[in-house]
Amino acid sequence: MSKYQKQFISMGGKVFWADVYRVLRAFGVTCPAVQHAVKKLLMPGQRGAKDKLQDLEEALWSVSEAIDMARAGLPEGGTLTGETEVEPEPEPEPKPKLVTWRLCVRIQPGELDEGALYVKWYRSGDIPEDWYPIEAQSQPVETVKQLSEAWEP
Repeated sequence: MSKYQKQFISMGGKVFWADVYRVLRAFGVTCPAVQHAVKKLLMPGQRGAKDKLQDLEEALWSVSEAIDMARAGLPEGGTLTGETEVEPEPEPEPKPKLVTWRLCVRIQPGELDEGALYVKWYRSGDIPEDWYPIEAQSQPVETVKQLSEAWEP
């Protein structure tokens, strides 16, 4: 049994336990603002989180909201903007696909003796066997599609 459950006696004399949510359901209270106010008014300052005055002020605010919603002709559970459902958040834009370029160096025995190194940019996956990557750079695919064949990053 939780501290929020209270003992009741039915009209027929039967003893039973219920909490505020069962009471609200039994009385058919469906407006969220009224539900909030009733909950605050049944146990002001006794639930441990807030004092009596703060619970009473919040109940007053909730009743005021319920009145505003009723004057606006909103269905119970609606909002003052007329929306009855929460708008779904827009899906994030997909991240652009990237092409990775690798700066490669060609290492061949004769060239090493001469002190000459050749470097060239290749797309990942297109690197010839005798070239070795030493640096990488990524760009969106759409950017790469617009480049001329001779372009290097």
